[in-house]
Order: sequence, then C-alpha cells, then structure tokens
Amino acid sequence: MADRAANADADWILKAMVAVAAADGRLDAQEIGLIQQVYKDQSGRTLSADEVASAVEANAKGEVLAEFAAAAKVLDKGTKEEMIRAAYLVLLADDRIAGEERKKLKDIAAALQVSEIHFGAILEDLAIWLARLRS
Repeated sequence: MADRAANADADWILKAMVAVAAADGRLDAQEIGLIQQVYKDQSGRTLSADEVASAVEANAKGEVLAEFAAAAKVLDKGTKEEMIRAAYLVLLADDRIAGEERKKLKDIAAALQVSEIHFGAILEDLAIWLARLRS
C-alpha cells in the first residue's frame, strides 16, 4: 500500500515536471535527463525518453491544471512541495528560464492551493540548497 502511494506521488511529480518542461514548446535532452533522474529517485523506477515524451503528450491532451486542482484536496503538503521543487529543477535544467515555464510553475502552485508566500519559501529553500551544491 505504501509503495502504491509513493508511486502515485511520483506520478504527480512527473506530471508537474513535464508540464513545466513542455511549457515553452520544447523538451531538450537536459530536461529529459533530469526528469528521468528525479522520477527514479522518487519511485525507484526508470523511465525511458519515450515514456517521458508520452507523459508530455498525455499532459497536452488533458487539462493538467484542473487535474492538479482536483488532486490538491488529497495530496499532502510534502508531495505538493516536492512537485514544485522538481518542476523548478526542470525549469532550471536547460539554463534558460522561459516565461512560459515560470508561469506554468506558478499556475501549478496555485492549482495545488499553495499560497504565494509558501511558494516563494519553497523556491528560496531550493535556491539555498542548489548554492550549497555548487560551492
């Protein structure tokens, strides 16, 4: 049962990552590699590049923000935070922050009912963590 919940959380995290990655209309190798790594870290399962592309296509066909809004009622705070962190890492992956990607990340946070202040705190904590990694 715990495995199923962890996999469901990892699938929500994947959905958030691909939504942000595809927001600028392209998915590059760095973004795909990071999505694969984060998903493996979260779920223990490996995704192929084709599976990442399929996830992008599935998101494009649906109303992903409406799905996040519906899920917000049942997802715990930690999963929501991890979705935002993972999606933000993907946004940074190609060293180019597109406005569409930033807007999608903010829209996801709003759909998940994460307050603006909490959203900012999540990104600030992540920036501190990334700075420590680089030093």
